[in-house]
Amino acid sequence: MKVLWFSNTPSRYYSQGSGKGYNGGGWISSLEALVRTKVELGIVFLTASADDAPRRVQGVQYYPVFDPTDNRKARTKKLFFGHNAADKYLVNKYLGVVREFKPDVIQVFGSEHSFGLVAEHTDVPVVLHVQGIVKPYYDVYLPFCSWPKYILCGGGGFSAALQRFYTRSRWRHAVRREARILDLVQNYLCRTDWDREMTLAANPKARILHGGEVLRPVFYEAEPWKVKPHEATPVFVTTISEPPYKGMDLVLKAGANLKEMGVEFVWKVYGNVNPRFFEKITGITCEQAGVTLCGVADAETLARELNACTAYVHPSYIDNSPNSVCEAQMLGVPVIAAAVGGVPSLIENGKTGFLFTPGSSASLATNMALLKIMPPEDLEALSVTTRSVALQRHDRDAIVNELLATFASLCS
Repeated sequence: MKVLWFSNTPSRYYSQGSGKGYNGGGWISSLEALVRTKVELGIVFLTASADDAPRRVQGVQYYPVFDPTDNRKARTKKLFFGHNAADKYLVNKYLGVVREFKPDVIQVFGSEHSFGLVAEHTDVPVVLHVQGIVKPYYDVYLPFCSWPKYILCGGGGFSAALQRFYTRSRWRHAVRREARILDLVQNYLCRTDWDREMTLAANPKARILHGGEVLRPVFYEAEPWKVKPHEATPVFVTTISEPPYKGMDLVLKAGANLKEMGVEFVWKVYGNVNPRFFEKITGITCEQAGVTLCGVADAETLARELNACTAYVHPSYIDNSPNSVCEAQMLGVPVIAAAVGGVPSLIENGKTGFLFTPGSSASLATNMALLKIMPPEDLEALSVTTRSVALQRHDRDAIVNELLATFASLCS
């Protein structure tokens, strides 16, 4: 069977690891490593380099599609004349790959890019692996201020303001394009109650299938988390990225709340976030909040830090099934996360983690402080249950077998 993936990351094209660049590709490259021996696999991804050429990597045929509209001049043009011409150009490139590879099934990862538009132009069955729904993400992209304020007051001068204006334009176009994609595609791989509900709301005729996610290998292999001594200073870990809906403002406000409560703690924040805008909006610096920015970390570092922490904190205002939460759960780490999107499908409050009131730094800080007085035997029971549920949810053999069965059903 020949399967063509449209991936929002380069997976293993650039290396034997999780792909080139920051934050992404980990779970897709992990799935690729398991699937490539079961089917004849091709992978399409977008690249900003015209030098990237089709080639085989460990038996997988890669098709980098150069996007000539991913530069400052072209972005300015799209800002004033729209994004449809760029989409049309890219879809023609995708269809050229489809004609060359001749797949039996097309699997599209995510509805946020133009990949799903190929469904309008091919008879090959297309299944869309839902990674999140753009519309609700856009609705809370700026949870604490307006777009005009973000664009004008975000700092960085005129060039940075223009980039933020372009970001708004790109997201608004992605919302409209996603509505079209969700109408075109009939088969969907979902994994939470939220993404099923959102998909069916957009396309009541959608065929909903289950599709799990394979995590990065280190989180299957690492030692399980152990309860930390009560007298030890609590250590919290968060991984985060730049978009405001990821909740960096809540990190600063919750850290300040904990300090006001007299709680001693260490809070390590990993990721590519720039704190200046969030410090300006909240009036709280990282130092005042007791937050240490640790930069981007690889999987091995994150697994080590998670095993050494008291809890993992996920402050996002919206998410479907964040891999960072799932990776922490695989180790049995207690997770404190906002009850948003698909997160309640991952966490049963008090049994496999803790849910706080979305957008409430006071609720987040209270949940963090309560871990200090929670009986060790209760934390141990929560950890064991969390790890057991996560191991079953992310069982690699079960996920691959389910995916292969989906491919077979689509072909028939």
